[in-house]
Amino acid sequence: MNLRDHLILYVDDEHPNRVVFDITFGKEFKIKSVSSAEEALAFVSQENVAVIVTDQRMTGMSGDELLKKVKDVSPDTVRMIVTAYSDLEPILNAVNDGLVVRYVIKPWDRAELEETLRWAVEAYVAGKQNNALQLRLMQTERLRTLGQVSAAVLHDLNQPVMAISMGAEQLHDLSAIAPTLLRLSRGDVTLSPRERATLGQLAEDLPELATSLASCASFMSDLMKQMKQFQRHDSAPPTSGSVAPVPVIKLALAMCRGGSMSSGSRLAYEGPPDLPHVRATSTDLMQIFVNLVRNAQQALEEHAVPQGSVIVRADLEPKGLTLSVTDNGPGIPPDVLAKLGTPFYTTRDTGTGLGVAQVKRLVGRLGGELRIESASGKGTKATFTLPVPPPT
Repeated sequence: MNLRDHLILYVDDEHPNRVVFDITFGKEFKIKSVSSAEEALAFVSQENVAVIVTDQRMTGMSGDELLKKVKDVSPDTVRMIVTAYSDLEPILNAVNDGLVVRYVIKPWDRAELEETLRWAVEAYVAGKQNNALQLRLMQTERLRTLGQVSAAVLHDLNQPVMAISMGAEQLHDLSAIAPTLLRLSRGDVTLSPRERATLGQLAEDLPELATSLASCASFMSDLMKQMKQFQRHDSAPPTSGSVAPVPVIKLALAMCRGGSMSSGSRLAYEGPPDLPHVRATSTDLMQIFVNLVRNAQQALEEHAVPQGSVIVRADLEPKGLTLSVTDNGPGIPPDVLAKLGTPFYTTRDTGTGLGVAQVKRLVGRLGGELRIESASGKGTKATFTLPVPPPT
């Protein structure tokens, strides 16, 4: 394949940057440089462009806004963006929306960018020959790009999560004085009935609030550790421990309570108060329930379902513990249901298409299988069964 048979369009409103790009890559690739997003759109609408590389911060239209329009005009063009770490939020959104297959951090490395351009041209050619192959290449590259972005985000999250954990620990220590606070408030005649009721509510809620906050902070910390391990390409160790499901379910519902408040729906657990341990980690089980419950809540909210409900159920069976999340939402059309769980497949403008795929992966790793049943107008039920370790 002759790389110079396929055009690469470079967009940057700074003339020195265009000159450097042309000089650096012009001998090996066929390069066209333009100075604005508007000029780029006009060019793409008239010429076959294999790859577009655009700066993010430009006068007028930004890079991610440009690529959104390029996707409509020339969907086969491989789209890349040059950015700084401070621009990560719009880039992450662009990756999630399928606008960008790779981003390049300033200042770019010549050898790395040259290899990236070569890959992009090859992906474009592959797509012309086989659309399914290009789709797989794009999905793989999006996962790689999301991994790069998440590494930077994880680094920035370390300190806030640590601060939340320390605050939760301090709040837990302070909650020990709640009964004394309640007793003193009842004997203080200077307090109004409203103030006394507020202090009573605080004393009653503080211990549970502190425990819930500490558990959420621990979950966030464990999840970040898992992601860092994944980025280092460490193979995930087999799940050898076990966890009590009910406390994890209750914490997941507490984390998702805001979604029920915004949709006006009911969120509840219906099952035994105590269940045998399952072979899983609390982090894995939490991710499964949070993803399934949030998906159900979003369906209820988007379709304004009256008297909506999301119910988590648990049934102990001979083959293991069967857990389910059921909603009474609009249901899922058969063509969408068939694709559910495919990475990046989503029907929501703000979705990433990774939630159900992650649930399927986690359930499978824990020795179960995710089953989703749905009918139009009759809601959706997601079910999985996890093995119960023999009593020791």
